[in-house]
Amino acid sequence: MDRTLSSLTAFSFLALVSITAAAGCAAPADEADGETSQDAVTSSPDTNKLLDVPFYFSVPKTAITTEVNRRGYSYPTVWNPSTEVKDSGLRIIAVKQAGTSPSAKKAARMDMARQLAKAGVLQDGDIALTFRPELAGTLAYPHIQMGATHASLVYTQNGEAFNVDSPLDSEYVGQFNTLHFAGGTGSSGEVETGTDALHILRPAGFDAARRTQLQKWATAVAKNRAYGKVKFQKDYLTPIFASKRMTTTQTVTQLGKIILGKGTMDLPMYCSEFAWHMLALSNCSEAEIRDAGPEGASCVKPVFAPMQLAATDAQSTGLAEGPLVSILAAPAADRSALVSQIFVAGNAGRLSSGHRAVAEQVAPLMAGLAQYYGARAQGATPEMTSAAAGQLNAGVQNVPNYSPTSFIVSAVQPAGLRKIDYVATVVFVDSDADLAKAKRLAMPAGSSIPE
Repeated sequence: MDRTLSSLTAFSFLALVSITAAAGCAAPADEADGETSQDAVTSSPDTNKLLDVPFYFSVPKTAITTEVNRRGYSYPTVWNPSTEVKDSGLRIIAVKQAGTSPSAKKAARMDMARQLAKAGVLQDGDIALTFRPELAGTLAYPHIQMGATHASLVYTQNGEAFNVDSPLDSEYVGQFNTLHFAGGTGSSGEVETGTDALHILRPAGFDAARRTQLQKWATAVAKNRAYGKVKFQKDYLTPIFASKRMTTTQTVTQLGKIILGKGTMDLPMYCSEFAWHMLALSNCSEAEIRDAGPEGASCVKPVFAPMQLAATDAQSTGLAEGPLVSILAAPAADRSALVSQIFVAGNAGRLSSGHRAVAEQVAPLMAGLAQYYGARAQGATPEMTSAAAGQLNAGVQNVPNYSPTSFIVSAVQPAGLRKIDYVATVVFVDSDADLAKAKRLAMPAGSSIPE
């Protein structure tokens, strides 16, 4: 089966990394171009589902193990199965917003931040992953991304949830009420439609002490904006540890020193890179960072290791393999057809101009990736394709990465490999009919885990 991957050249895989990283963290002008005023989230015509969600944007039921305190918030919670795979779907928390204006969206998002923080659904250290369901049925590259385009870090103050992101600016940092989340017109005149769905993901194994320390670091950086030393990084193909020729322990330590006002170097980062560094920093106290030497602080503890593009064994995970998990959860007889759904050319008109340009650039590469998926779907194990995966990773200089998708890819893995827990997907709905539908479909009282 290794020969089926031969069409993926080193150039192809270098470009493919741009799918798993560059498609995320886009600045508003890159994410939306004002071409449509339609709501991103629309109700399914199926009376038994709130949304039509394809398997490649879904989470296997087996990965949903985190209880949610449904009595702690007023919103209905729905298990929404995927269209094709009954054992994959999303646990949706449906939040009603009073219209589609930026002011209405701001109010709904701030209410969500208050209620879900009070209920413990949003906690310090959680990742709020921007999820765009409207990218389903478009082109292969957003499908491989699992519809994720941006990673936000959650922290709390006075019992309410806030977000701090790269870019560290007023269009992103706030209470999920800034331009990226609520929409509006940006400083350069671009139109942003806002974010109508968020995956809530949680680092596995975080205890109260680590969440408390994360809250301190996040509050500080949200206030001082890293003194201008953590600018937005547009080179998604080269993580900061690679460009600086440092270890991740050193770059995490440098970020901590910058937050403390002691850093001497600039440390540009894209959104998921910043979130990943903040989570690794959360195991450290201020004193440990101040006292750290040139090799970095020994307290630095990443939640998961940066990922290669393709897994070389059963204990690793590839950045481009998120939808593959749901495929392998389906009956063997259905898998080939599911692979085809990922790579079929659909309605590209729903993509922004920036996303469309990337899709066109990488379109010639999709046949090779489809062959890789096909081999795994036919039963090839990671060990059986390890040599090919090693060649693929070598094509991108064996530089691992941590795109926005890496967080949800981590969350859909089997229990022994899972470093991130899926909590829920918050979906903002506009109509009373959608809210009534969500209430009718709400999970039974006392239940928060789909059966």
